[in-house]
Amino acid sequence: MYNVVMNSKEKLMKLEETGKHLFHGSADGTIKKLEPRQGKHITDISKPTETILDGNPAASATPYADIATFRSLVNNRNIDFSHHSGFGIRDGEKEFRVSSEEVLDAVKDKKGFVYVFNKDEFEPYSRDGIPDEKNMEWRSYKEVEPIEVIEVDSSHLPPREKIQILNGAYGAYIKQG
Repeated sequence: MYNVVMNSKEKLMKLEETGKHLFHGSADGTIKKLEPRQGKHITDISKPTETILDGNPAASATPYADIATFRSLVNNRNIDFSHHSGFGIRDGEKEFRVSSEEVLDAVKDKKGFVYVFNKDEFEPYSRDGIPDEKNMEWRSYKEVEPIEVIEVDSSHLPPREKIQILNGAYGAYIKQG
């Protein structure tokens, strides 16, 4: 079992710096194990509601604590209106996107949970078939149990100037509602 650590951005960054952990963000703080689920992929960003199956069912995590934090807060459970959000890495820099300023306003008083896993229970995933240690997504094809869960809130998000506001414009983002 794991212990809940309250609001610890520094703890997440220290865990990330070790290179031994992966992170999964969720609005649900009661997850005991991550189970493999079927992933979906948007192949045409101009049609974000059209998806295809993305590999075999897997539990997904990332080596980037701030991406897991973003996902733990910006999601359908915490935001009760239709919105879009996304994240990625371009030219070595992390990017975060939301469809409107209201998305960020909606999570001001919300909580999220970042689950911490041992990296050796996962493998890097890449749609192009070239796995790399720096890949944003890692997958486990079996159930995995977190070693710790850390509660986060909107103060853990990247600064607002680092989050692109799309204002309804289509871009590389994930449909969230």
